[in-house]
Amino acid sequence: MNRARLEKAAGWTALAAALVLVGIGWFRSHKVYAADSEEYGILVFERITDRQLVEDATFSGVLRREGRLFSTYDRSQVRGKQACPT
Repeated sequence: MNRARLEKAAGWTALAAALVLVGIGWFRSHKVYAADSEEYGILVFERITDRQLVEDATFSGVLRREGRLFSTYDRSQVRGKQACPT
């Protein structure tokens, strides 16, 4: 194999691997508990996707306590343009 073919094969392999990882992230979900809501001693949680988890962590914060993710993002607010926290 010459060098050009090897580079092309490596590029296609990297692209395929990236698409597989994006696909896994698209369908994967996480349990995220509300930071302040507890009903009758039971923690209330919501399942969110990786993309939503990244948004939560970027704009509002996601805390990890005792191996669980807790979101401080208020999902009852109207979604709109949000300012970057930095």
